[in-house]
Amino acid sequence: MTNPQYIDTPEQLTAFCDAIKKAPWLAIDTEFQREKTYRSILALIQIATPNIVAIIDPLACDINPLLDILYDKSILKIFHAARQDQEIFYDLRGDPLAPVFDTQIAAPILGHPEQAGYARLVDDILGVQLSKAHSRTDWLRRPLSDDQKTYAADDVIYLAKMYPLLETQLKEKDRLNWLAPAFSDLCKTSLYANPPELAWKRMRAAKRLKGASLSALQKLAEWRETIAQQKNIPRGWLIKDDILIEVAKLKPTDQHSLSSVRGVSAKFIEKFGATVIEIISTAINKKPTPQETQKKSASVSEKEEALADLLMAQVRLKAANANVNPTSITSRKELLQLIQGQRDLDLLTDWRQDMIGDELIATLDGHNNFNIVSGELVISPSPK
Repeated sequence: MTNPQYIDTPEQLTAFCDAIKKAPWLAIDTEFQREKTYRSILALIQIATPNIVAIIDPLACDINPLLDILYDKSILKIFHAARQDQEIFYDLRGDPLAPVFDTQIAAPILGHPEQAGYARLVDDILGVQLSKAHSRTDWLRRPLSDDQKTYAADDVIYLAKMYPLLETQLKEKDRLNWLAPAFSDLCKTSLYANPPELAWKRMRAAKRLKGASLSALQKLAEWRETIAQQKNIPRGWLIKDDILIEVAKLKPTDQHSLSSVRGVSAKFIEKFGATVIEIISTAINKKPTPQETQKKSASVSEKEEALADLLMAQVRLKAANANVNPTSITSRKELLQLIQGQRDLDLLTDWRQDMIGDELIATLDGHNNFNIVSGELVISPSPK
């Protein structure tokens, strides 16, 4: 792989685009900031192939020619923990990139830790320890130092080295298809859209509200989200969640009573007080959007806990034999749900069902024997 290019002119970008437009895959990472805005501000795009690595400065040149290539669906995009990067591309063009491969999702299928960070995975797979010296860098400041450029480039240099190794192992074990649903989900536009009318659902305390208070919160959260999007400012800069919840609970009828709510500033009232009172007065006369009813977890007996231990041992044995991280297969909570008769579970979908889901049900139905042979657990079908 050649030394990283730093691209900050149209001429350099055009040459780079010509060099990568026929690539079968591209390793991609981004650097951004979001502390003072609603949407992330893109500061850098890093891209690597087996032979080329570049750091593109979107503050210095028009990146639309590059985006045209990145949105080419014949090119696979490689990420580590793709969600935030995909959100940036969604903000740029209204759609995330596709298709994608996420090394953080793929690694546990090959025995690596669940949700492993990039540095951990690079160390585990390539034996390279990455520097963390610039993890708090302000990537919007210019000029960038050589060390900062090296740090940024490393985020794709080793990603481009890890991907072929992971892909080869997945193909050898016939597991690449296991990941298709998760990778497809990362390309869904709905994952990155923030409709203002659904903003209230992100507020945990909303679950405790009912009736007029819930209706008021739903409309206030929608209003706040709309303003934050229009002004491109963090929603909490307008009014924080806990204060908005309190306003919805108290349902003030005028600006004076609004001013008595702790945390509501005089500046906020001057700017938005009349609007907030109007929203509340309208909302409280309407039925709220129904909350999603969540099933209460059934109480778990000691016998069920013991049975969960048995099933977890079966999962761990299967995972060890297949070199899969057991946490990527199922959880104890899900096993307890299985024991209590639930069947609408991730464990009973896609590759998990084929790998062990059906076997766990066979155990629950009494069709498997558990024995200790030479100090090891052996599971075998019961004689018919």
